[in-house]
Order: sequence, then C-alpha cells, then structure tokens
Amino acid sequence: MAFGYVLALTLVAAGLVGLVIGLVRLRAESRARAAELRGLLLTGNAVAASANRNAASGRIPRQIFVDCAPRTLAQDGREARAALERALDSLRRVERQAA
Repeated sequence: MAFGYVLALTLVAAGLVGLVIGLVRLRAESRARAAELRGLLLTGNAVAASANRNAASGRIPRQIFVDCAPRTLAQDGREARAALERALDSLRRVERQAA
C-alpha cells in the first residue's frame, strides 16, 4: 500500500513540474509576442518585427530616438485623414468580398 502512495505522489509532483514548465513557456511566449508587437508598432514594418522575434533573445534592445521637432497641425491632420481613408477603403473592400 505504501508503494501506491509513493507512486501517486511521484505522479502528482511530475504533474506540478509540468504545469510550472508550461506556465514559464507561456510567459516567455507572451513576452515574445509583446516584443514583436512593440517592434511592429515602432517600425510599422511587419517583416522586420517578425524577424526580431528570433534574434531578440540574446541581443541588447536598441534605443529609439524620437525627433521632437514641431510639425504643423495641418500636416498631421492630412496624414491621419489619409490613413483613415485607406483603412476604410480596405474595410469596404473586405465587406464587399464577404457579401
């Protein structure tokens, strides 16, 4: 009867170790996805962001320098409006294809 308890405790311990390893891997994957999304949002280049996923594990993160030169409001508004129009056009195309 003692052998059954030892076997049960061993299996429970193995299950807990597997659970901890799985949680560590999930956390590492979520960090990698967050780094990929951060790279995509910073660069706007999906290919470069996905390439950073494999290479980012052993490298020191690069520094991003933001140009703080003031821009005119009209120029920013035009760029935003053009991006919104492009997004709406692509959405309409997708909706037409789905219908």
